[in-house]
Amino acid sequence: MHCDDKRTLFVLKQGIEETWEELKKMDFSNEDLINKLSEEIQEYFEYKNSPTS
Repeated sequence: MHCDDKRTLFVLKQGIEETWEELKKMDFSNEDLINKLSEEIQEYFEYKNSPTS
């Protein structure tokens, strides 16, 4: 895995963690954040499993 790929995955993971923390503060009651988290997780795994990474 190239260092740029690792950096991208790190940034995507960081976004997931930040969204998760926001959701915890709101007792998981914000539908927009739930959707955002779902999209971020999907993007992370798509990038991680892509042939370029």
